[in-house]
Amino acid sequence: MGNLGDELKKLIPKGFAERKAAVIKRLKEHPETKRIKEAFPDRVDNLTHPTNYGSLSRHLASFDNCRGCKDLVGCQNDHKGHCSVVEENPDDDKGLIYRLQKCPLLLSHEKQQKVMGKIKSHFIPDHIVNATFESIDLDSHRSAAIIKAMDLCENFEVGKSKKGLYLYGQMGVGKSLISGAIAQELASQGVDVAMVYVPDFMSEAKDAIGSKTETVLSKLEALQNVTVLILDDIGAEYLTTWTRDEILGPILQRRMERLVTIYTSNLTIKELRQHLINVKDAAKTMDQRQHEKKAERILERIEPFAEVLHVGGRNRRRDNSHNTGGKL
Repeated sequence: MGNLGDELKKLIPKGFAERKAAVIKRLKEHPETKRIKEAFPDRVDNLTHPTNYGSLSRHLASFDNCRGCKDLVGCQNDHKGHCSVVEENPDDDKGLIYRLQKCPLLLSHEKQQKVMGKIKSHFIPDHIVNATFESIDLDSHRSAAIIKAMDLCENFEVGKSKKGLYLYGQMGVGKSLISGAIAQELASQGVDVAMVYVPDFMSEAKDAIGSKTETVLSKLEALQNVTVLILDDIGAEYLTTWTRDEILGPILQRRMERLVTIYTSNLTIKELRQHLINVKDAAKTMDQRQHEKKAERILERIEPFAEVLHVGGRNRRRDNSHNTGGKL
């Protein structure tokens, strides 16, 4: 009978040493391992020591999962919505520690939930909320608007991007779909986005005046401060002097030159101006010249800060009621 060492060696699976060597090589050559070495040159002597394989391997697995992640639903990490970060160990001047923190997608989601929790009128159909640029048909009538929307997402920088879009056109041509795709793409980048159906919001804001649990102020603050605000179907709302001057005006006043706002509308800018002038109670509140000044003031908060783009084509909403296949 051989010695115990020889007997134990027989229990080791064939090729084990080669597989172990390959795993160690992958750990050492991983881009994140190289980044850590560059970021913490004085603390990486034992980075790939066998005693650290477990913690480093878990960190790299989390890193790889996060690198390809597009949404919280598809998160592959054990702790959903959390990523692994590496830091200096305060108790060891030569060591590192790995800890979990909320990822940008989760932070964005929580911020959105906080915003939308104050707004019940954000009712947007699922096919719009879930729209992506891949799901939208790039036809010649709306390609310019889609490309501009994609450019906005590709070049978006929190705190730096200021200019949004004003997408106008006939009903059913896909304005809301494009804005929904913008929301999806920016959210996947960790940007907080609120998409609000304007007619519902105006009604809700008006109803909130007499509410004991909700205030108009909380609703205004939610939309004034979200990083990207999408106002869907502006111009279709029942507009009064109060909703124009005390709701829409303050929202846009706070956002201009600071945060990105995107609009969809059936109205051209010129037609929107008339809509803002001809509020339902116009004759009862002030003279025509005052209404014109109020309208111009709001347009000054829209036009300089949003690129105006026409979205054309057929009424796809009507077409899709007969045919559910294909792109929208």
